[in-house]
Amino acid sequence: MLQALIAGGVVYGLFKLLERGRDRGLDGFTSITFVLVPALLVWLASLAIALGGLPQYLLLPLLALYFIVPALMLRLQFEFSWKTACGYGALVFVVALVVDILLAAGLSAMQV
Repeated sequence: MLQALIAGGVVYGLFKLLERGRDRGLDGFTSITFVLVPALLVWLASLAIALGGLPQYLLLPLLALYFIVPALMLRLQFEFSWKTACGYGALVFVVALVVDILLAAGLSAMQV
């Protein structure tokens, strides 16, 4: 969950940078929600897969939630255009993926 909070903070900063001068309701809670909801769903699915004894690569399609959840929320709740909503969804996906990789690399380096 640490990566969700770090990624949420990075996404919040990027949204503030990209949304300068516009008041569309994107605040810190919304930015963290874009990352926390998919992270919780992936975590619950990983518990189910671990309890079932299934391989972990079955979780890979769930990473698309980091794109789908923000894009749909921005389009349906905040009434952004599809182009803008998908662009911000892609931004959230890339940020979440990069933060997760960097955090995993940092944690594995500390265990050496």
